[in-house]
Amino acid sequence: MLRKASSIKTIKLPLILLFVLLIPLFFGGIVPLEIKSFFYAISLTMKCILILITPLIIFSFLFSSLLSLKTNIIKFVIILISAVFISNFIAICTGFAISFTALPKLQLPIQNSFNDPTQLKPLWEFCIPKLIPTEFALIGGFLFGIFFSLKKSSMAEKIAEKLNEISTGFLKRIFVPLLPLFILGFVFKLEADQVLLKSLKVYSPVFFVIVGTQICYIILLYMIASNFSLKRFFTYIRNVFPATITGFSTISSMATMPMLIIATEKNLNNSTIAKTIIPATINIHTIGSALGLIILSYATLLTFDYQPPTSSALLKFAFYYALAKFAVVAVPGGVLIIMCPLLEKYLGFTGEMTGLITAVYMLLDPFGTAVNVTGNGAFSIIFSKIYKPASKKKHFTLFESQ
Repeated sequence: MLRKASSIKTIKLPLILLFVLLIPLFFGGIVPLEIKSFFYAISLTMKCILILITPLIIFSFLFSSLLSLKTNIIKFVIILISAVFISNFIAICTGFAISFTALPKLQLPIQNSFNDPTQLKPLWEFCIPKLIPTEFALIGGFLFGIFFSLKKSSMAEKIAEKLNEISTGFLKRIFVPLLPLFILGFVFKLEADQVLLKSLKVYSPVFFVIVGTQICYIILLYMIASNFSLKRFFTYIRNVFPATITGFSTISSMATMPMLIIATEKNLNNSTIAKTIIPATINIHTIGSALGLIILSYATLLTFDYQPPTSSALLKFAFYYALAKFAVVAVPGGVLIIMCPLLEKYLGFTGEMTGLITAVYMLLDPFGTAVNVTGNGAFSIIFSKIYKPASKKKHFTLFESQ
C-alpha cells in the first residue's frame, strides 16, 4: 500500500510539470506582463539560491555515497568506483556522438527571438555570488569519500550522514515541491519571447532519438554480457524485464532494487554479487539519464542557435558529469540539480534553457529510469567478469557462490 501511494506521488509530479508547460502555452497571451515578470523573478531567485548551495549538496552526496560502500576490501572499492565512472563516461560520450551525427539531420528549427529587445524582464533581481566552484565540490567530495571509505572513521561517517540528511531534506521538502514554480517563470519567459511552442515541437523527433539510442545501448550491453550468445541474451532480458517495467511505472530506481537483485541472482546464479553490487550502484550508475540528458542538452543548444562547445569543454563536461553521477540523489530531477552549474559553465546554458530542459527531461524520466535499472543489471554481469580474474590473482574472490 505504501509503495502504491509512493508511485502515485511520483507519477503526479510529471503531470504537474506538463500542466506547467501548458499554462503559458495556451494562456500566456492573456496573463498580464507583470505576473509573468513576477514568476520569472521567482525562478531566477530560486536558481541563484540553488547555485549557491549546490556545491554543499554535491559534496555531501559524493561523500556519503562513497562511504556507503560497506566493505574493507580496497581493491574491490577501487575497481567498482573506476568501473562505474568509466561506464558512465562512455555513456556520456556516446550521447555526444549520437547528438553530433543524428540531431543535425533532423534540421531542428532555430529560435532567435532572444535578440528581441522586448524580452520579458524580471520584476526584481536578486543574486548572491557562488562561494565554492562546483568542480571543487566534486573533486573534494570524491577524494574525501575515497579516503574515508578506505580509512574508516566513525566521526567521518556521522558527518557524512548528517550532511546527507540535510541535503536530502532540502531537496525532498523544499526543492522538489517548489520545482513547478522554479520552471514556471522560465517557461513564461520562453512564451513571452515567442519560442515556447517551437521549442516543444523540436523535442518530438528528439524523443525518438533518445529512446532509440537507449534501447540500442542496452541491447549492446547485454550482448557483451552474454558473450554474444543469443540464448543467454534473451534469458538475461527475460529475467530483468519485471524490474525494467517497475522502473518505468514508478520512476524510481530504488523501488526496483528487490526485483533487480532477484533478476541478477538468476542471471549470475550468485546471490552475493547481486546483494553487493546492486545496492552500491543503483543510484550512481545511471546510463539512461546519461544518454538522455546529453542528447536533450545538445538538441537544446541547436534549437537556440548556440555555438557547439569546443572539444576541450565537452571533455571537461563529460568528466565532471561522470563524477557528478556519484552525487545524484534519488529524488525527481535530482540529476538536473547537480547538472545545472555544469550545463551553464561548459555548454553555455541560460536559465530559460535550464528551466525548459528540466520540464522536458522530467516527462522523459520514466524511459530513463527503465534504462538505468536495466543497465545496472548488465553492469553487474560485466563487473563480475572483470573483478573475478583480478581477485583470483591474490587467491581471493569476493563473490564466492552461496
